[in-house]
Amino acid sequence: MADDQSVIDAPETDAEDTKFEQTVKVEDSGPAKKTLTIEVPESRIQDKIEDSYQTLSDEAAVPGFRRGRAPRRLLERRFASSVRGDVKGQILSESYTQAVEEHSLDVLGEPEVKDIEDLELPESGALTFVVEVEVTPDVALPDFSELKIDKPSADVSDDDVAEELTNLQQRNGKTTKVDSPIEADDYVQADAVVFAGEDAGDDAEVLQEGNGVYILVAGESREYKGHVLGILVPDLGKTLTGKTTGETVTVSMTGPQSHENEKIREQPITIRLSLTGVERLEPAPIEELLPQMGMETEDELKDRVRAYLEQRAEQNQTAEMHRQVREQLTEKVELELPEGVTGRQVERSLARTRMEMLYRGMPEAEVEQQIAEQRDQNAEDAKQQLKEFFILDKASKDLEIEVDENEINGRIAMLAMQQGRRPEKLRQEMVQQGQIEQLYLQLREQKTMDKVLESATVTDAAPDAASDDKPKKTTKKKTTKKKTAKKKAEESD
Repeated sequence: MADDQSVIDAPETDAEDTKFEQTVKVEDSGPAKKTLTIEVPESRIQDKIEDSYQTLSDEAAVPGFRRGRAPRRLLERRFASSVRGDVKGQILSESYTQAVEEHSLDVLGEPEVKDIEDLELPESGALTFVVEVEVTPDVALPDFSELKIDKPSADVSDDDVAEELTNLQQRNGKTTKVDSPIEADDYVQADAVVFAGEDAGDDAEVLQEGNGVYILVAGESREYKGHVLGILVPDLGKTLTGKTTGETVTVSMTGPQSHENEKIREQPITIRLSLTGVERLEPAPIEELLPQMGMETEDELKDRVRAYLEQRAEQNQTAEMHRQVREQLTEKVELELPEGVTGRQVERSLARTRMEMLYRGMPEAEVEQQIAEQRDQNAEDAKQQLKEFFILDKASKDLEIEVDENEINGRIAMLAMQQGRRPEKLRQEMVQQGQIEQLYLQLREQKTMDKVLESATVTDAAPDAASDDKPKKTTKKKTTKKKTAKKKAEESD
């Protein structure tokens, strides 16, 4: 919505304010879109004008007159334009707010007042204006017992424990600067700039930049994909391998299809990396990890790692079942989406995904890599996730799902423990970044899907598929949840 439409913002009113007379006509004007035609009677306009002049008379300092003594005719001559402008803004805001409340409209985004630039208070008669709004679409939920969910195994093998021990050694390893050519799994420090346009030069528009950015040089196991300032760069690992400190690397590409910045989204961009340093990771020996984690023997450490992996496996198991719930619900529900909010959904979806992966214990560097990859999702993916949001929102309301402060604090404490941080510090940071609401939505969606699973048909996977080809089935079963360069790389994004 244009800046001059900010007059429609909801007013600050007293609790005792009473509703005023007006006529409102609500019509469908597209998928999840309403057109409100609001008519404000002349009496309301004149009352507001009179109130404004009374306030002006009491407060205005007019040369030659004591405060509150200036003649009305003089006030009208000097302040008529500003008074009528203020009254127009108040009436638009108050009338729109009352219309939305009276008709129980769940509005998405900002309203659009038609022809607001030409809209003026009439000298006499009623004021009529038209507002278009996008609203939450109507959702008809299916019978949850129709859902058929496969419950994956949450077993943890000895190989899983060994792999996690290796990851633990790497996460606690030390890095040293090297002068040799860059290799896979090195950490490169660079000054990064994203320019608009293909093969852009220094005179091109700068869209993003960051100094001292740390980049993990992905090898074949990560398909050579890397991210710079949140943008996934295919074959970045190949491009950086063999380069040395002091060199400059330039990559021309098309921006992600669903990037938040419209100047990057599906637009030609040039990324320039000025390499300022290379660091190589030396994994920490097991002997060093034991005292850090309060263990005396390697077997104790393995037991601790196994317990952690079992907890994470249960979380991943639940996440997979939730994925199936979302997928099947979206297949069963026909839903027309509002066009304007699809783009805004991308940023909300990325924030939700980030929170979900952190909750499941995924290392933050890997989270950032996957977030960068998800920015390459197309518009259809964004619409799918938007559809999921509306369906689960409706299910949450129907099932009367609530999330209290203790649950939010508990999840923050869990995230803080996984990240090795103090809960109060993490909460403060999340408040500053506006992430508490996202955390609330994540918890509400998870509780909603847990409730849906109570009615669904859940199939348990056999512990050993080779020995038992037929999985056992249960119906309507309730499930139960039970400073390295790497850190610099996490912080830089």
